[in-house]
Amino acid sequence: EELLERGGETFDVASICVPNGLHYPIALELIKAGKSLLIEKPAVLHPDEGEELIALAKAHGCHLYSVLQNRFTPVSAWLHQMIKEKRLGKLYQIELQCLWNRDERYYRPRRWHGDLKLDGGTLFTQYSHFLDLLIWCFGMPEVQGGSFYNYNHQTTVDFEDSGVVQLTFPQDTTGLLTYSTAVYGTNCGVRLTVLGERGCIVLDGPFMNKLTHCVIDGYDRPDLGESEPGNAYGAYSGSAQNHHFVIDHTARALLGDPTAQAVEIEDALRVVRLIRNIYQHNPYLS
Repeated sequence: EELLERGGETFDVASICVPNGLHYPIALELIKAGKSLLIEKPAVLHPDEGEELIALAKAHGCHLYSVLQNRFTPVSAWLHQMIKEKRLGKLYQIELQCLWNRDERYYRPRRWHGDLKLDGGTLFTQYSHFLDLLIWCFGMPEVQGGSFYNYNHQTTVDFEDSGVVQLTFPQDTTGLLTYSTAVYGTNCGVRLTVLGERGCIVLDGPFMNKLTHCVIDGYDRPDLGESEPGNAYGAYSGSAQNHHFVIDHTARALLGDPTAQAVEIEDALRVVRLIRNIYQHNPYLS
């Protein structure tokens, strides 16, 4: 409010990097003031909030983008291209395993972490990036069911710390998501296995940043180079330091560059919808 009152004429775009549950109300006020936005993940916590922002932005001539920076990790971009080119033929099975450490060192200093209203749930704050990669590469899955647990965060979070979710992707591809923040000591990593008719791919590493298995009919394993390092937050770490790519591509999109790879708000909303579909099965949020 102070920014708009004292300097509202001095900027065109705002980047919203506040607790998850505050993205929506702050975005509303900025759009009403005619500002385009770059919103951190998750863009909102409820799909209807996102739909309202899109309609309001259209009425005010604003553009909305989101931060889903793992698309700029080299192995992620390569996987997207492989699937787009149908290199693996029919896809049989997709399995994503996300195992990170988030203990009191993470939750105590920033009390909104773990709060249902401001955080929203483990999938929103910890694993939105990887769910985006699933949708971006393989299409929107249907949720078949899930099981959820709180192993060791009873005093720090209002929801689950772990889950196992059954998915079905387009063309009847079987999917499985397993995730947990109950890993002892430090991150274990994120692993994606893609089993197809003509090949198998495994991406692994602290934030799914390495190609560890690649056997594809008629295709030689590529040298993808190094990814950017992970974000370091003292006692814990997160995904790749790709925000400079996000900001660059967003600015280029706003300036009319047709080659810019900015992430549209609609893509971010697909992640929100998937998480909400998963959480329909979550007794910790009922």
